[in-house]
Amino acid sequence: MSHSFTPLRSGAAAVLSLGLVLTLGAFTSERPGALSPVALTVAGGVDPGAAAGRSLNLRAGWSAEVWANVPGARRLAWTPDGRLLVSTGAAGTIALLTPASGGQGPAVTTLVGGLQHTQGVTVATRRGRHILLVGDRTRILAWDYAAGAVSGQRVIVDGLPSGGHDRITVVVRGDQVFYNLGSRTNDDPIDRTGTPERATIAQAGLDGTGNRTIATGVRNGSGLAFAPDGTLWTAVNQSDNQPYPYRDDTGQYGQQVPAYINENPVDQVARITPGAELGWPYCLPDTRAGGVGYVNQPVHNPDGAALDCGTVSRTALGLPAHSAPLGFAFTGGVVLPPGALITSHGSWNRTPPREPSVVYSPWDQHRRTLTTPQPLVTGFQNADGTRWGRSVDAVPGPDGALYVSDDAAGLIYRLTPA
Repeated sequence: MSHSFTPLRSGAAAVLSLGLVLTLGAFTSERPGALSPVALTVAGGVDPGAAAGRSLNLRAGWSAEVWANVPGARRLAWTPDGRLLVSTGAAGTIALLTPASGGQGPAVTTLVGGLQHTQGVTVATRRGRHILLVGDRTRILAWDYAAGAVSGQRVIVDGLPSGGHDRITVVVRGDQVFYNLGSRTNDDPIDRTGTPERATIAQAGLDGTGNRTIATGVRNGSGLAFAPDGTLWTAVNQSDNQPYPYRDDTGQYGQQVPAYINENPVDQVARITPGAELGWPYCLPDTRAGGVGYVNQPVHNPDGAALDCGTVSRTALGLPAHSAPLGFAFTGGVVLPPGALITSHGSWNRTPPREPSVVYSPWDQHRRTLTTPQPLVTGFQNADGTRWGRSVDAVPGPDGALYVSDDAAGLIYRLTPA
């Protein structure tokens, strides 16, 4: 049996939607509501930079504002006292944004500086104390937080390997911190034999004890969040330039086939339970049947000897290949009904490029799962595939607005629903 692959639509021309969205293994036309261009306004005192004169594609009635300048803006988290924390990647800082009144942009200060490479940021509350946690390339750090200041720096996890996908996301539940340790390579099994093993999700106590791996084969689970039912979920950046995995009458098995590479393997959204195995680099997500199953990778696992792909944990949602989902946050019913905000950075080598975006995936409380993603924000990419911005993270704000970071333009946008 031969297989053909129809490219997903991308680019700024895809105003009505992100094109075809993948869910439960099937390509489906998903148009819950047309997106249309909304001109970006600018908060007082803020330099819009690359966003000057630009628009974002949003749902009807939504407004969009360039709210703050934060060069290299990556991951976002709100403090209990209503300030927005922003990690800045290679700049090694955590910015603190204090909202202002009268249409002005927030006051932007540096809360923490002099770190390695800040990525994940979150605030946990334990026994009346607020604790700031930051993923900093080879370690996880913590501070006590109060009234816009931190104290008592300590190391929760240290000595993590650097290189490759070494951007650490951190989330907390109870007295445990959960984090990702991405692969160093695109698709080399060597990552699974090192100490510590890479391409994993791990957890440790907030006191630094009990550090252990809970899921393997997770190539780059940069998106990490807890669902309304208390289960842990991840959004995974899958591998690039994979060989054609089907032994069919096309004669392309094991070859680099551009039409296949453009649409495969899909990026994944999956529930993580202790002992979960997501298959990388031995099993490729396979969307041919009803559900995102897996097929043997032709180079590393042609006969299934390295890993039985039938035992790999199922993927709840497949996102368009090379979307590069980085931000992943559940709404908690703020701004939108309960569901997940999945923020994609866009592809680095796809032709044509996959555009940066934010999609919303409603939560089905009866089935306890995420459902078909719906386009929410696009417009960072020009018709020719060039980009003026790249979305990284999106989180609901306490004011009922949605806040989106852009590391290319170095901006934070405030998006307000109708």
